Amino acid sequence: MNQSKTLPGLLAISAFAICTSAEADHGSLGFGIGTASPIITQTGITLPAGMWAGGLITQFTSFNSASDSLLLNLKNNAIDDAHGDVHSVKSLLVPSVFAAYGVTDNLTLGIRLPYVQRFGVRSPNEDGDAVDKLGNPGGFGGVSLFGQYRFFHTPDQLNHLSLVVALKTPSGATHVQTNQGERFETHHQPSSGSWNPAVGFSFTRAMGKFSLDSSVLYTVATQGAQKTDLGDTFDYNLALSYAFVGVARNNLFVGSNNAPWTAVLELNGMWQDRQKTTGLVDPNSGSNTVYISPGIRYAGGKHWNTALSIGTPIVKDRNGYQSPPDYRITYRLVFAY
Repeated sequence: MNQSKTLPGLLAISAFAICTSAEADHGSLGFGIGTASPIITQTGITLPAGMWAGGLITQFTSFNSASDSLLLNLKNNAIDDAHGDVHSVKSLLVPSVFAAYGVTDNLTLGIRLPYVQRFGVRSPNEDGDAVDKLGNPGGFGGVSLFGQYRFFHTPDQLNHLSLVVALKTPSGATHVQTNQGERFETHHQPSSGSWNPAVGFSFTRAMGKFSLDSSVLYTVATQGAQKTDLGDTFDYNLALSYAFVGVARNNLFVGSNNAPWTAVLELNGMWQDRQKTTGLVDPNSGSNTVYISPGIRYAGGKHWNTALSIGTPIVKDRNGYQSPPDYRITYRLVFAY
């Protein structure tokens, strides 16, 4: 395969696989592709026809976990049982493997398989006199299928606009048990056990050493395991990238890798609706979170690239009590052929 197709395709796969951010202690849906510089923001460029790409995306989120005294105070002084149903999570790790194929220059299809691991889940007992260490639930999450269709691009290949669709399947672990031998609630399970369709748009504007990318994605959460609906989500992202050497991508099909190092600055936001179980709304659910995420990408050749992003939440608007995020690290390693 010639280099003019390999390099942009390799860069293209990596962002879409994590375009949905992890929110609170709920694993990210994440699925698809992306292009060039952004690490989390989905871009408007698709894989070239006939190209396969795949790799590993890992996202780690650390939370400001609550003390035992705070959890007991929240439970014992709640206005009702629903408000007193609180928990704390220490961290969340979601490594994923994914693969995608360029059906045409304008259509890419792919698949993603995540493993979801939570650490340090704790919650007050029924009597409200002690805090139970529930455990570290982990297992495979739901397999996601995705597609991206680029329906507009300018003749100079500087502007690209795509339709993004995805479907998270109800596969994955939904019966992981606590240290006490009880089933974890659905929002602590690796998979929600639900069908979650998603649709959105992504845009790319290349400007020599700089490039601008933005994306939005709305996901409908249907009822899954234990008759629980985790709540719809709306992801919104904006990324500005700068090539230290050469140009970022003033032409999509560049003939050589002349911009190995790229700096990235992103704003990654996600709104999530309230959770419902058997039709009852959980008052300790629903949020809007925005991260500022600086990062760096290195393209080591025409067949691979790697990137690292460290996000800090600048907006943490949450209903009731939920473990607030402290920081988030996103790493990717992508191969193409």
